[in-house]
Amino acid sequence: MNRYHRIRKVFTVLLITFIFSVLFNFPSGAQQTKHTFGFRGQSFLLDGKPFRIIAGEMHPARIPKEYWRHRIQMAKAMGCNTISAYLFWNYFEKEPGIFDFKTGNRDIAEFMHIVKEEGMWLLLRPGPYACAEWDFGGLPPYLLSVPDIKVRCMDSRYMEAVNRYITALAPIVKNALCTHGGPVIMLQVENEYGSYGNDRTYMQTLRHVWLSKGIDIPFYTADGPTPYMLEAGSLDSCAIGLDSGGSPADFAQATKKNPLVPSFSSETYPGWLTHWGEKWARVKTKDLIPEIKFLLDSGKSFSLYVVHGGTNFGFTAGANSGGKGYQPDLTSYDYDAPITEQGLPTEKY
Repeated sequence: MNRYHRIRKVFTVLLITFIFSVLFNFPSGAQQTKHTFGFRGQSFLLDGKPFRIIAGEMHPARIPKEYWRHRIQMAKAMGCNTISAYLFWNYFEKEPGIFDFKTGNRDIAEFMHIVKEEGMWLLLRPGPYACAEWDFGGLPPYLLSVPDIKVRCMDSRYMEAVNRYITALAPIVKNALCTHGGPVIMLQVENEYGSYGNDRTYMQTLRHVWLSKGIDIPFYTADGPTPYMLEAGSLDSCAIGLDSGGSPADFAQATKKNPLVPSFSSETYPGWLTHWGEKWARVKTKDLIPEIKFLLDSGKSFSLYVVHGGTNFGFTAGANSGGKGYQPDLTSYDYDAPITEQGLPTEKY
């Protein structure tokens, strides 16, 4: 083989590799670097070294896909090293067994790919129940076609649907794990379950289902910093998220519950939600600073809920009933966050 043919052969191989990487979204060599994430006592470890999570939460369903990268870049420029994101089950499965993880804001693989490209890590919060002021907390409405169904427990009809959801989502998540060269370092089991129930079998089963699908990263739970919420919502092998952890006493509760795993503020609130008929929720920056200062000065990991809220498009806004009757949430999810609904920085930013 002469030199010309050798060069042409090498060029052909490179061209084919490039085409396949574009068509199938294969990561480059640098992106394929695999990482480990875990715990040692009260510390998070990334590749065996202490790592501090400074996260900003945003929800791909509430942000037009065209702006995902911009909002992630803004969170990074503000000082975050991690993105935290809810995934809403009912956004992907409108009808039983029919999933859409590709169109528009549902393209979760692309969202996670952008997080990776921007050099950020990712905390994933896939439910099955999310809350997040989202319609039915992310649970699919078709569940209610069964009149006596019980959700967020071991009801076989509910768990059949949960298994279907996790089975459909897990391959996408697995591809994006840090252990596979992706950005996902931890996955949350359920959400604030200690405020709802105390079915230990249910919580343990959810974790085992994810494990059975090859999700080989650490898990965490998220609950209010009270004894009964942490007792009902946490799992022995999972990190403890506090919604929110804003004082030494909050973290002491988590350590008392389980001194063998790290705890962090999984929802630190720079803003708040607004219901129809209420004055816009506004949280003064000066009132937020002492809490942020405590977290920074004490070396705690935390996640701002939310760094950017976005919009409840269509009929996705949820509702609350906090003793005042039915309280529907606004279409806007601006949340008085550091990055406005329109993507502009505020004083908090």
